[in-house]
Amino acid sequence: MEQDFFERMARETGKVLSDVQRKAVLHTDGPLLLLATPGSGKTTTLLFKVAYLIIEKGVDPRTILGLTFSKASAREMAERFQATFSHLTGGMAAFSTIHSFAFKVVRDYASRHHLGYTVIEGDTGSSPHLNKKAMLRRLFEEHQGTAITEDQMEELTRLISFSKNRMISIEAVSSIETDIKKFPEIFRDYEAWKTRDMNHPLMDYDDMLTYANMLLDSDAGLLSNYQRQFSYILTDESQDSSLIQHELIEKLARPNNNICVVADDDQTLYSWRGAEINKILHFKETYPDAKLLYMEENYRSSKEIVEVANIFVGRNKNRYKKNMYTSNPSDQPPLIRSCPTHASQIDFVIDSLKKEPDLKETAILYRNNASSIPFINALDLAGIPFYMRDMDHRFFSHWVLKDIINFMRFAEEPTNEGLLERIHTKFTGYISKRQLAMISADPTRDVIDRLLELDLKFYQKKVLRAARASFRSIRTLPPQQMIRVIRTELDYEKTIKKMSDSLGFNFENLRDLLDQIETVAAGVDTVSAFEERILHLESLVKKSRFNQDHLTLSTLHSSKGLEFDSVYMVDLVNGVLPSDDNISQKGEGMEEAVRLFYVGMTRARRKLHLLSYRQKGGAKTTESLFLLDIKRILNRMYPGTRTEQPKPDSPFELTVGLELTHRLFGPGVVSELSGDVVRLQFDDGVEKMFSVEACIENDVLRPKT
Repeated sequence: MEQDFFERMARETGKVLSDVQRKAVLHTDGPLLLLATPGSGKTTTLLFKVAYLIIEKGVDPRTILGLTFSKASAREMAERFQATFSHLTGGMAAFSTIHSFAFKVVRDYASRHHLGYTVIEGDTGSSPHLNKKAMLRRLFEEHQGTAITEDQMEELTRLISFSKNRMISIEAVSSIETDIKKFPEIFRDYEAWKTRDMNHPLMDYDDMLTYANMLLDSDAGLLSNYQRQFSYILTDESQDSSLIQHELIEKLARPNNNICVVADDDQTLYSWRGAEINKILHFKETYPDAKLLYMEENYRSSKEIVEVANIFVGRNKNRYKKNMYTSNPSDQPPLIRSCPTHASQIDFVIDSLKKEPDLKETAILYRNNASSIPFINALDLAGIPFYMRDMDHRFFSHWVLKDIINFMRFAEEPTNEGLLERIHTKFTGYISKRQLAMISADPTRDVIDRLLELDLKFYQKKVLRAARASFRSIRTLPPQQMIRVIRTELDYEKTIKKMSDSLGFNFENLRDLLDQIETVAAGVDTVSAFEERILHLESLVKKSRFNQDHLTLSTLHSSKGLEFDSVYMVDLVNGVLPSDDNISQKGEGMEEAVRLFYVGMTRARRKLHLLSYRQKGGAKTTESLFLLDIKRILNRMYPGTRTEQPKPDSPFELTVGLELTHRLFGPGVVSELSGDVVRLQFDDGVEKMFSVEACIENDVLRPKT
């Protein structure tokens, strides 16, 4: 009967399952953990499993519940099942996100007990006074004494979500590390505000989970109803589930525990958002009689990409040991390129894209959304349309961008008091609001000239004269040069560094934002043209969601589940991937960064480009530690790749990826060879250049033993 089912499905769907996929389909009674490596056909296996339950086991489709992490995944599963199996099964199973299911539990309970609730997310609040972000803005200002920035709002909402998903009590949130000052007090007041009326609570997105979990704990009848309703539960992307989501699913599955959990611990990317990988790693502690199956065959990528990625992720310790393999043919090893500057990295990508045979099968992947802005600008100038996987408009409304535009405008309109009022605290001038109010009204004269007529201290007059000279000097400069003067001579960069130190902003992110603004300004001649360029790019980003048949731009996080013929992973430098926090945290922080890099690699079918740069905005960078790992792997597996010819007098062959020991600096790896210059990156991330000839003459470099 089982063989007949798979033969029939092969005829009906054209899909033939592997042995391990068949075992997963046939395991219907009791708990199953299906560990599925990238490209191993996990969604196909899950859908076959649902079809098998209905067709062969006679299970009512309405008693099968498929739960997944995102709306897109739930929608995809439902659509694929409908297209492939609905004519054979005569019915549809329920495919839902965990949040949607939890909200259904809350609605059912409220309806039965004639209770009310109000959702306060987005625009769904019934009034501005019943809106999550509006309340958080008010509470932040009450506790901090300053208005909240968009970055701080993002961090505050993340912390609240993290606390709830990890089931951290109000009393225990003080143990969470954060730059948001007085977070425990803000969190406490926020929760108190929502629960003023327990018969009509206010609910944010994550409250759907906490309330559903609480209701199923406290109402045995409600829990029993759902347990009877769903005889079989299947969860996808379970490595991304939080502690409270795992708790909910475990309750629903009892007492029969007919549950199939599909996960890949090597693709856990959301611990910062509350994902709890330990529930997967210790699955047998929850379900002692569970069966574990490993889907290790990758049907997506070339032999070289699979082999290198498999060895790379193996550096992590906190994981199931898996051996990903493929029957796909060989193609080419991952291509590693270290560009001289960040700008030359962009130029290289643009030139390469022009040679790609099919841009809709090509992607640019980056760690941070901010990395997209220089690429968007360059792609537009090159006439290459694109689709953005992540829609993030914060760059275009960021206060740093507004500051820069106001500086530029004031340079052009030095008589405009309103413009100076907006920026007077952002450069060294020591200008007070009282002084601004005291200046004489004369729209024909420069505002700073009028300020200098006041009774000022000597030191203030000195810095104001210097500021006036800087503003006058940039009046005729093109925008990019104007920005450089604003950052340096007018001390704007120093100012935001001080603000970062006192208010808890991430200065590196703000400095990176300034670099992006400068990049956009590079191609325009006037301030008005720069402003038009910003508006044009913002419009382009908004429209890009309709360009799904073009080149894809995506963060590495959002790329999970996607695949392309060619992938360009960019900005692979220390401080980005891995981030400074990853490096300092070591342990789990570093392992999650490894997983993120691994996810990016395994999006590629045939060509994988790994790109770094050595300088950005005048600051030197070092190649990602992960690229050194990849080079070591390539050097061992494919010793003929990227090999420079040795010098005739060299006692050993120098190759990129070769592990050496420097007499003074210790162990390192050859990261680049150019003529007589060798670049070594040492184990602590420090990178140094040496003369090959001098090193050999003085016997300071030797192969690592």
